[in-house]
Amino acid sequence: MRCVEVLIRDGMAEVTLNRPKVNAMNQALLREMTDVFGRLAEDDAVSGVLVRGAGQCLSAGLDLHELASLDRERLSGFLDDFDAAFGAAFRFPKPFAAAVHGHAIAGGMILAMCADFIALGAGDYKLGLPELAVGIPFPRVAFEIVRAAAPPRAFRRLTFGAELHSPAEVFEMGIGDTLSAEPLEDARRFLAKMCGRPSAAFRFTKASHRREAWERIATPPPSEREALMDALRAVKYG
Repeated sequence: MRCVEVLIRDGMAEVTLNRPKVNAMNQALLREMTDVFGRLAEDDAVSGVLVRGAGQCLSAGLDLHELASLDRERLSGFLDDFDAAFGAAFRFPKPFAAAVHGHAIAGGMILAMCADFIALGAGDYKLGLPELAVGIPFPRVAFEIVRAAAPPRAFRRLTFGAELHSPAEVFEMGIGDTLSAEPLEDARRFLAKMCGRPSAAFRFTKASHRREAWERIATPPPSEREALMDALRAVKYG
């Protein structure tokens, strides 16, 4: 059973995370994300992509049960897949919108922050980056995604505060482009507008905006992976 579903209509691809119950990101889902974003980037029939979640959330983040079961060698493979999946999302060259209608926590929040346009739904759900509260460090690709997407004050509050927030609180911080009862329609309208414009100018501008982050992601110091794995293996997964 695939965890990432793709529906292409009128040149726009809607990508839905669908892994009950909370779209937790296990290794299989991460690999599907890499494949999907790679294929859609190369497909000339696709002008843009919209990401959403099935059920009550976009994603509650990584599958911590799977993460806790991994020995050091398999953990390294998991991190390779994490880097590839989020790298493919963050480097996606075409217009990319995220429709957030429910919980987007940790990896789910980071996935939304890969987008060029974040449509937040008004409602009683939570968003945030609680990693540091439970002792999970940010892999470099995740750190750079958040830094690129968040204003400085929001970056500090989300990462170091490590708390969960309402959609209204996150929007007030400067995260998100709309806050409404219809985030999916907001995201679709953005894509329709962007996909109707010349694509070369969009790609050039997006690359200019993100190039420094991409370069930092591509050049980690050799000791970084070992330190990251040490920290992850020290976590007491509940």
